[in-house]
Amino acid sequence: MRGTRQRSRHHRRRLHGTALVAALALGTLAGTPAATAAAPGHAEPGCGPGPGIPDSQISIQLYTHVGELGSGTPSADTLDRVLGEVADAGFRNVELYDQPYDMPVGELKALLREHGLRAASSHGSTDWETWPQTVAYAKALGQRYVGSGSIPGSTATYEDAVGTAAYLDRLGEYSRHHGAGKMLVHNHTDVFERTFTHPDTGETVTAWEALVENTNPRYVTFELDVGWAAEAGIDVVDLIEEHGDRIELLHVKDAVNIGSEEGLTQVGLGDGEMDLTGILGAARGEVRYYTYEWDWAPSFESSARSFDYLDCFRY
Repeated sequence: MRGTRQRSRHHRRRLHGTALVAALALGTLAGTPAATAAAPGHAEPGCGPGPGIPDSQISIQLYTHVGELGSGTPSADTLDRVLGEVADAGFRNVELYDQPYDMPVGELKALLREHGLRAASSHGSTDWETWPQTVAYAKALGQRYVGSGSIPGSTATYEDAVGTAAYLDRLGEYSRHHGAGKMLVHNHTDVFERTFTHPDTGETVTAWEALVENTNPRYVTFELDVGWAAEAGIDVVDLIEEHGDRIELLHVKDAVNIGSEEGLTQVGLGDGEMDLTGILGAARGEVRYYTYEWDWAPSFESSARSFDYLDCFRY
């Protein structure tokens, strides 16, 4: 069964690459002109020579396909089908959400193994009372990072942010000491839109910067969601260049209408307005996982195209 799945995946990727080349030549891929799709730093499909992002560092947040999976623990059949589609799209790593599942960890581990996938990281509960269960589940899956899709605490004031940073350190220290790796901190727009006067320097800092300053890099790292940071008006390239040593994961999004009144609209990688060439270039040598995410993506084919974007990116 596994060999059949893997042969099917490799066959599909070869066919997809051929189709993608043709689409680029015609300038018709998702309505994007060929000149845009072949922007500097982004190799055309076929992935020519030169350093790029290894497949082992490309991941997908499964919330991308929440429309298929639903919230909570999906059925084994549903998860099996979605993981199969994700593997067919080319991914070798996944980031889980709503973890730990009610599903026995051995059952999930077997499903991942069947599809040639690894759980690199997760979003889920950060309640201290259940944290040992969360960490044990992540350890059993062999994860390097465990965390949440939101900040587990208040950042309403600078003092609140310092208190939340202390809690993040506590979570991360427990996780590292019990075999599940660092605590990851994922952002939305609010932690960049909220600013304070630093009590020591008098400089204006964002809530995100306050968390970076007051957490221990041995226990806590940051998963920068580039789309939400851009929506908040942040120069993402500058941010990565300044704080890259604290950012071990990216949520790689693309979007249009960034910063507009109606808010950003997510699209496949390479089809939007994000400076992905600059962002991925700035992240080189710092980031360990490039995790693609499109909340409620319309299809698995859009994930396959986005995998190809990262797979064929050249510095």
